[in-house]
Amino acid sequence: MIRIAAKRLHEGVPDWSAVEEAVRDFEAGAGRLARLARYYEGKHDILSRTRLTGLPNSRICHAYPRYIAQVSASYLLGEPVQVDGPEPGASALRALLQRASADSVDVELALYQAIYGRAVSLCYEDHQARPYVCSLSPRNAFVVYDDTVAADPLFGVYVRESREGKTFTVYTDRFVVTYDRNRRAQARPHPFLALPMVEYINGADAHGDFEDVMALIDAYNLLQADRMNDRQQFSDALLVLTGVMGIGSDDTGSAMERLRQEKTLALPDSDAKAEWLVKTPQEMDVDILRKALAQDIHKFSLTPDFSDERFAGNASGIAIKYKLFNFDNRIKLKERYFVTGLRERARALCGWLYTRQRVVLNADELRFKLSRRLPVNELERAATINHLRDILPRDTLAFNSPLQVDPSRHRKTSY
Repeated sequence: MIRIAAKRLHEGVPDWSAVEEAVRDFEAGAGRLARLARYYEGKHDILSRTRLTGLPNSRICHAYPRYIAQVSASYLLGEPVQVDGPEPGASALRALLQRASADSVDVELALYQAIYGRAVSLCYEDHQARPYVCSLSPRNAFVVYDDTVAADPLFGVYVRESREGKTFTVYTDRFVVTYDRNRRAQARPHPFLALPMVEYINGADAHGDFEDVMALIDAYNLLQADRMNDRQQFSDALLVLTGVMGIGSDDTGSAMERLRQEKTLALPDSDAKAEWLVKTPQEMDVDILRKALAQDIHKFSLTPDFSDERFAGNASGIAIKYKLFNFDNRIKLKERYFVTGLRERARALCGWLYTRQRVVLNADELRFKLSRRLPVNELERAATINHLRDILPRDTLAFNSPLQVDPSRHRKTSY
């Protein structure tokens, strides 16, 4: 989190020295963000590994970072975010979010949050004064907070690369500020009445979901690469001749050539012998180590291995929930920070609704619901409903049934 003193803003606009200091702090962590992006894209450190000339050099990358980030993001947003609140303002906000394709933007934000430890969204108006929402790469955008215990957001910065160099656009709660070549600020007001750039933090430490297991992933890559190297070297075994002074040539050609072609070798006496010198592979030990590394990657990233036999199709619903207990707790923690970001984004959109349409809606009165998608044991669910048929009303049982109810034939019945 980048923090500066709030007094460095003059009439709501930061001076260039404050922006420059914030950008300098942000670029100090650019190497970390680049490495996280590289690992997610499958470009791991083992690709730069070198060995002596003539030795096999397998460089194998395993897509654990992509797996961990995508499983986490898809579980967090298994269904689109539902927003409820006082009417008619909530309906106007839902219509605005639907028109702005906020559902797809939320998926990008959840994935960025899982990869980089934070995500950034921006609310903006097009040339026809229509509001939109987009996600910005955390490698190019960030939010600056004040240095108090409240850590209130002060302004957001979007850095763009161009042929002329880097350009900076600063967003405050009232203005969009650009800086000319002389670093003089040019501010124009925006209609959101709140900071339109919002960060979605992935926990208090803002770590990526796979960031803490990258060393284990490197070890797994190295183990599998060396396993392939050993296999290749096994085919390049040496022929050891004992009791043979050397192999010369005669009128029929080279003895070594005959050995390659005829696959036969004549030894001078019974004490001489020939044998292959190979490296004895310890496949069982290597496989035990491989499984231990894989288990540690899943364990310390709190990401379940869905290929594990413990997730068999005949497992009960409660058994699956126990296996997902730690993973589900981590997602709930992510959800709290994600909902905080959604509320701040809604605050900006509520400002737009008031400015452009005179619709009054308080973002603090909104309720956000993020639903999960878990496999359901329908047989177990149906048995539970059957046991409760004499206790609960029929409409409650029908609502919780795994079968779809025909609304034209369904009648409410209570007991």
